[in-house]
Amino acid sequence: MSEPGLRPFDQLTIPQILIQSRKLFGPRIAMRYHDGNGFQAITYDDFYRMVMQVVSALVKAGVKKGDKICILSENRPAWGATYFASLFLKAVNVPLDTLLKPHEWGYIIRNSETNIIVTSNKYFPEIEPLKDEIDTLKTVLSMDSGNNNADYLFADDNPEEVTPADVGLDDIAVIIYTSGTTGLAKGVMLSHGNITSDIQATLKVLELYPTDNFLSLLPIHHTFECTCGFLVPLASGAAITYARGLASKQIVEDIKNSKATIMLGVPLLFEKMYASLTKAILKKPLFTRVVIKATYGLSGLVKKTINVEAGSKLFYGLRDKAGMSSLRLMVSGGAPMSPKVAKALNCLGFRIIQGYGLTESSPVLTLNPIDKYKNDSVGKALPGVKMKVVDANEQGVGEIVACGPMIMKGYYNNDKATSEILKDGWLYTGDLGWVDDDGYYYITGRLKNLIVTTGGKNVYPEEVESVLNKSPYILESLVLGRPFEDLKRGEEIEAIVVPDLEYFSDRAAEKKVTLTEKYIEDTIKLEVARQCELLSNYKRVKYVTIREEDFEKTSTKKIKRYLYHHKRVTVPTGQSKR
Repeated sequence: MSEPGLRPFDQLTIPQILIQSRKLFGPRIAMRYHDGNGFQAITYDDFYRMVMQVVSALVKAGVKKGDKICILSENRPAWGATYFASLFLKAVNVPLDTLLKPHEWGYIIRNSETNIIVTSNKYFPEIEPLKDEIDTLKTVLSMDSGNNNADYLFADDNPEEVTPADVGLDDIAVIIYTSGTTGLAKGVMLSHGNITSDIQATLKVLELYPTDNFLSLLPIHHTFECTCGFLVPLASGAAITYARGLASKQIVEDIKNSKATIMLGVPLLFEKMYASLTKAILKKPLFTRVVIKATYGLSGLVKKTINVEAGSKLFYGLRDKAGMSSLRLMVSGGAPMSPKVAKALNCLGFRIIQGYGLTESSPVLTLNPIDKYKNDSVGKALPGVKMKVVDANEQGVGEIVACGPMIMKGYYNNDKATSEILKDGWLYTGDLGWVDDDGYYYITGRLKNLIVTTGGKNVYPEEVESVLNKSPYILESLVLGRPFEDLKRGEEIEAIVVPDLEYFSDRAAEKKVTLTEKYIEDTIKLEVARQCELLSNYKRVKYVTIREEDFEKTSTKKIKRYLYHHKRVTVPTGQSKR
């Protein structure tokens, strides 16, 4: 394996990282994108030239220091070129979530006092009308040629190479609006120093090489993908391949065709990957299934007894046949991952580790060491990060707080919200968890989601959801506290459940029964009751309802819990009150 790329650095701003990487890796491939005919490559030199073209376009549009520039597009090299170009001019990036509605974009543009929007032709018709509605908004630029209603971002064929403006580490680089699982989004202000310190700390834990190739799946406007899937590989001399989409078949084809070595994702992505592999294995002949099961057991035993990853060799053929043998590392973030899924993928030779963080921390706070990972943990604090658990109960569970150079400067134009989360230099994450004797952290839920029962017991809905979701009949679930009428007697536990209709259909065909609404309802009630037997009495679901549609989610696949907090359910599970 070749020597590592850019190792931990001192006092670099984001533009300086690109300048250094261009010097070190100029002719190497920086990015690959699919143009409909196949993957096309862009070198570090090519990408730097793209950045200079965008700088030229922004200067022509009148961009000044401190101006806010919204970026709205699918994952593509032009998004990254705009991101860097803005920072060369000491402007501030405001990434927009492509899944939001125009009125939600409007709120962010107004709140951030954005001056210019850079978008692709795909989103131009929806975003362009806002120019006439928002006073601060001057112009809309297009990443694509052929748009008669907007100036082309890459029109300058001979851009002048410019040096970055007098950008300092404390200057704001981005204002990222939280995805809103709990309501109105807030603008998180991250400085150059916040972001580059997080890159530096991440590089101290992950061994990355110029030969690595990141498959970019998550939306690049999200902090996890932007820092770890965009800036980290560019700081390491690695390549980024932009996936064509999130369909399982496309992902596998893109991994195979690009020979991707590293993939970032959220738990839902890896859970679907595990389910797909499991389904494929179950279709194999009995003898093959027995051999796979025995080999799987051996892989787990070897890992447990002598800490050797036998699965990488034992299951190479299976991964190769699936088109995923090139992957050497997968990193899950955004939410805690099922330990069962993590263990299974690691036993099959897919090295997968978890990390943890928030947009407010640039975002990574913890990562599992690659050679000493724990499947049920989000890992240890990154170098330079201080973490602790405060207000812990007798089980050691309390709120996780952190401090370090990657902690945000505050919320844009929102001193009240800033003072509620930043106290004496510590970021109060709102996440509940505990830390073991080895310094590994475990997330149990969100403080705001905590359910207090009639008996005064605390229930973490995420724990109950994890248990319910293990049923093959349940696609996903949402557990809430249902208050009593007088609001003084605590809450009862209710669950909204989305059935896995594909699994229902398969089982109904096997059992030769008619798939009716009553059959689904009765089965779900039985499954919820059966799964709840794995929980203490006070954690068991008392009411359940069946939801036909998937829950509305953020772009990072988190359920927007606030949309369902006032829903009422009426189907009792048969569980007695405790």
